Amino acid sequence: MANEDVVAFDGSGFSLHFDGSAHGLGGTVDGFAILDDGDILLSLTGARSIPGVSGTVDDSDIVRFDTSSESFSRFFDGSDVGLTSNGEDIDGLELLPDGRLLVSTRGSFSVPGVSGGDEDIIAFTGTLGDVTSGTWEMYSDGSDIGLGSSGEDVGAIAVANGDLHLSTWGNFSVNGLSGADDDVFICGGHQTGGSTSCSSLEMFFDGSTHGLSGNEIHGIDLP
Repeated sequence: MANEDVVAFDGSGFSLHFDGSAHGLGGTVDGFAILDDGDILLSLTGARSIPGVSGTVDDSDIVRFDTSSESFSRFFDGSDVGLTSNGEDIDGLELLPDGRLLVSTRGSFSVPGVSGGDEDIIAFTGTLGDVTSGTWEMYSDGSDIGLGSSGEDVGAIAVANGDLHLSTWGNFSVNGLSGADDDVFICGGHQTGGSTSCSSLEMFFDGSTHGLSGNEIHGIDLP
């Protein structure tokens, strides 16, 4: 696999789910979400040209890969809604059933109505596509659940059954639970908003036990 690919894990082994290079995608995928129809949302680490998408796709943008037509389109334009600084690279994303788009950023961010750090997650509500418009709110304040030290930048997000699944860019230690950048942990019973809490914290996926030592997880999604 390469850093523009998405792989699937079935509990015992890995398989290639999306081959980025086969579809003209260069550069590192640093956030993805798989939609109910099988389409894939992708964010990249740097600005680049994407086949079928007009102009340059920035690291604060999200593209959609249509698995039926095998084509790309712009899903979210970050610069339209305040993601304009160097640190505001989208490095984690999730689309909720209610239509809200969750994102985390590589550095600190300041968008209309909310600001925070790389350990936080914000939610966007509005119009998506080439012309993006809408509003932001805090979804998860990382410092409330013990994140915030060097390396504890949230870099991958998934939400399932009221639980928030996270991976970080470096080692993490939250209220007695610790791990590395190849692990995924669960904030169980996640309470959202400016005052964030977890009813429990537990390890979900230990990357080193499955051969991922030294391979940072850049994105996660759950079936």
